[in-house]
Amino acid sequence: MEDTTNLTETSTGSWIASNYVYIVVPIGAVIFIILCLVTLWIIRKCIRKYRQRDYDYSALEDEMGLSEKLRLERQMQLDARRESALLNCQFYMRSISGQYAMQEHLYDIGSRLNRNWFLVHDIRHKRLKLMTLTIKPASSDISLNNKSTRKTLKEMFKLIQHPYLLPVDNLDFIPEQDLVVLVQYFSFKGSLKDIIYKSKPKTLYDQKYSLPGQGLYLQQIQLYGKQVLEGLSYLVDNGFHVQGHVQSGNVIMYDDVCRLSGYENTIFGYPAKQIHSIKRRVTRGKDEEDVLGFGMLLYEMCAGCELDTCNPNDSHFQRCQHLPEVIQILEFIFYNPKGKTPTLSQVKNHEFFRDIRLVDLQKNRPLPMQLTSSMKTLIKQSNSKRKGIKLKRSEDGRMRASSNPDKSSTTPPHLADFTKSLPAPHIGSPKLPPPPKPVHVQTPPTERTSLLRAIERGATLKRTVTDDRSTPKV
Repeated sequence: MEDTTNLTETSTGSWIASNYVYIVVPIGAVIFIILCLVTLWIIRKCIRKYRQRDYDYSALEDEMGLSEKLRLERQMQLDARRESALLNCQFYMRSISGQYAMQEHLYDIGSRLNRNWFLVHDIRHKRLKLMTLTIKPASSDISLNNKSTRKTLKEMFKLIQHPYLLPVDNLDFIPEQDLVVLVQYFSFKGSLKDIIYKSKPKTLYDQKYSLPGQGLYLQQIQLYGKQVLEGLSYLVDNGFHVQGHVQSGNVIMYDDVCRLSGYENTIFGYPAKQIHSIKRRVTRGKDEEDVLGFGMLLYEMCAGCELDTCNPNDSHFQRCQHLPEVIQILEFIFYNPKGKTPTLSQVKNHEFFRDIRLVDLQKNRPLPMQLTSSMKTLIKQSNSKRKGIKLKRSEDGRMRASSNPDKSSTTPPHLADFTKSLPAPHIGSPKLPPPPKPVHVQTPPTERTSLLRAIERGATLKRTVTDDRSTPKV
């Protein structure tokens, strides 16, 4: 019995051993096929997702590609400009043997293009100062490669010392890059514009003044206005004309005193922010530009917003109706009864500023500047560069040359009482002569002009074939 059982087990094991290959191989093949199918299904699904993602992104780029590209391109240009300015600043500070140490590369805290602001630490005097690097305008005749010119400029700005003028701590140049380096005191309170708009001085310019500001009190307007007037009068008496640079962003609040800055912009030929609106009103010259700019500053201190014209109307004066004293001084500046813009001395002697006492000026009366002949030449050169044709707005809205520069439109369109005090206009005043007929200059025809003439005559153009490749690939 036992022998039979052993024989059966032996025969069964031998059969399994002989048929093992025929059992395992089909099962392995089936498992392998299943794995391959699963793998192919996963790969196909991933490919579909990848293609669908590419199609979605390409459609998104087609919809907003232009605006996004312009924004990215502008941002790249700004980043490249900031990086280049930072390298120039570091190179300059190393060249002056460690006089300043870099604290912070500020954002565009001002409105001027091609200017970069740096917060530096003055190692010698142990205080923070503001360093600006500005590209010299192409219209400027001042050559930075001339050593004598650079020396004259440095000495001239060191002579400007006044209690209500922000002194130039250091003026230097990088001739290879056509850069003007200016170092002045940094104020944590910022400018007068920062006081009006309740903003921080180191915030980006486009963000600081996006919301309406708040006007100042009457005593503040009188005190700050008198301080700016004294500093401006000192510059004008010594031959400097700010020429539109009298604006709240250039009035720095330092030690609770208004100090006018930006007077160096005129020497180097930097255009003022509001010079276009001032030029439309100017009829007598640079003195009038300074007075009109100061009037626009007074309006901003009262209304809490900028004045965009030198001919304010009723809507502008409504913002100042809570301070009738300010309206009177603004009328005196913009609509003088004598028909002419008053001088700085006349504005300073107005009853609005007559009772304001400046203690700093009484203690430290500045002396006149002793300018050399080379300094006077530079000042005359900068003033003559900015002389232009006197323009007057005619009835049809175009700008034409004024035939009588001593008479300008000074009738206020807003107050009846003020209009009655003005003399009646002369009806028989001569009108401006008609503009001359344009002279047509015969120029040799080019390919473009020939094509335009052919189109005007009705010539047919050649048919073109457009290869449209805008369809997205799937």
